[in-house]
Amino acid sequence: MLAKSDEEISIDVISERLSLPKSHVMKIVAQLSGLGFVATQRGRGGGVKLDTPADQINVGQVVRQLERDFAVVDCLAESGPACVFEPRCALKPAMLEATEAFLGVLENYTLGEIVKGTQAPRVAKAG
Repeated sequence: MLAKSDEEISIDVISERLSLPKSHVMKIVAQLSGLGFVATQRGRGGGVKLDTPADQINVGQVVRQLERDFAVVDCLAESGPACVFEPRCALKPAMLEATEAFLGVLENYTLGEIVKGTQAPRVAKAG
């Protein structure tokens, strides 16, 4: 949504247009701001806008930075249970390889490329 606008967009507008709770949008914006992807302006007339050009934002890198836990199965989680099949479990390395393949595919795309083929969000219809 931010990549399709040259102007700042308020948290309220983002929340409404994407049908997301305002608190959730605020957390996401804080994370993206901390990573340098978006800039925020407080106060009247303020809002959020991209701080990096969309064609310079690698989707895979954003996902890697935002998501810390890619544990598709419990044993992959840092605090996951010990695997009863260790030390000879073939599933764990296969899942790690699959996760890397997933992220590798996303690293082939920039936000700019994704935005070109994506429509603007529809305005939600009232109840």
